[in-house]
Amino acid sequence: MSEGEHTDETPPSPSGRGAGQTLYRPPEGAPEPGAMYPRVERLTHDDAGDVLLATFEHYWSTDLDNAAQPFFPVYRSTDGGDTWRKCSEIHDTENDWGLRYQPTLFELPTDVGPWSAGTVIAAGNSIPDDLSRTQIDVYASEDHGQTWEYVSTVAEGGKAVPQTGSTPVWEPELALDSDGNLVVYFADERHREDGYNQLIGHRVSEDGGQTWAEEVFDAAIPNGEDRPGMPVVTRLPDGRYVMVYEIVGPTYEGGVFLKVSPDGRSWGDPADVGSPVRTDEGYQGCNGPYVTWTPAGGPDGTVLVSAKTVRDEDREPAPGSGEVLFATQDFTDFADWTTIPAPLPYDDELDVDYQMVAWTTPLLPSPDGDRLLEMTGTYVDEERLEIVYAIEDLYLNL
Repeated sequence: MSEGEHTDETPPSPSGRGAGQTLYRPPEGAPEPGAMYPRVERLTHDDAGDVLLATFEHYWSTDLDNAAQPFFPVYRSTDGGDTWRKCSEIHDTENDWGLRYQPTLFELPTDVGPWSAGTVIAAGNSIPDDLSRTQIDVYASEDHGQTWEYVSTVAEGGKAVPQTGSTPVWEPELALDSDGNLVVYFADERHREDGYNQLIGHRVSEDGGQTWAEEVFDAAIPNGEDRPGMPVVTRLPDGRYVMVYEIVGPTYEGGVFLKVSPDGRSWGDPADVGSPVRTDEGYQGCNGPYVTWTPAGGPDGTVLVSAKTVRDEDREPAPGSGEVLFATQDFTDFADWTTIPAPLPYDDELDVDYQMVAWTTPLLPSPDGDRLLEMTGTYVDEERLEIVYAIEDLYLNL
């Protein structure tokens, strides 16, 4: 049996899967941590093939000897992610600070505001060299990621250092709500006076991102300690939305949780943390989550979640950390989770003692759902990560 093949009776072992391919390795001397926080998106309105775009935090460009300002590189694949080439860069044309942290990409499936279907929307954190401010800005590309233009600012915050009493905004995530309006979800540290260390909120735009309604809280714990963050949202075939996010702090210790919305805007009581992404054995995903849906695995498909590490009930390393994904076909309570082999096994931070490893790990199923692309930042040496990816068959005998 060749690598990547399996039968229903014989699941592939994580150790039998390769270490993946390198999308980008930072050059020697690039600032720590090199490259991290990748995102990948399929372009269904580009007829050049099975087109994907990927981007990530690019620390070579944070060094003024190498670039005038930080920027987000954009890579393009026309064969479903097997091969890639750099196609463009997203530059800060509004603040003269640079685009530094937490990029994300989203192809509009329909016409939205002034944008036609197939327009690619990007969002990221614009931050000056002294890290004194944070600003989540939105850019758009009408030529499938070749060129970019500034659209608007979603949120402005304070110093880009977490948990220091400052007021930054972080980690944008893009989606369309059930009415076809553009939504940006983000983590927000600006509400400490109301008892929130950090919360997840969103803003809705009815004109394609040109203007934004007031912020609405989605996950917010008013104890002044616990920090919901890193939201990722996907839509299910029945029209509902699911959000995964981490909760850093003394109560939940980085655990990954899932909430459900009927429309992408209403997530219930913000203080209700939802359902833990946790198996019956007590193994829970911790930090840096990502969620996707695949049509494979059953009549309603399967929800898949990645996480930075997997921990047991004592928050010690659990079997499969760095080697598995979480999967469920329980679309009622989202309580029945199991682990499956990940396409891209990696040495996680528990192995290499480097916190930045796999800070986020996007997942992208093939159109038929039978294969899965996984991308993340993996350890190169004491100071650098590279962006790697792998595509493997899915084994979903849940």
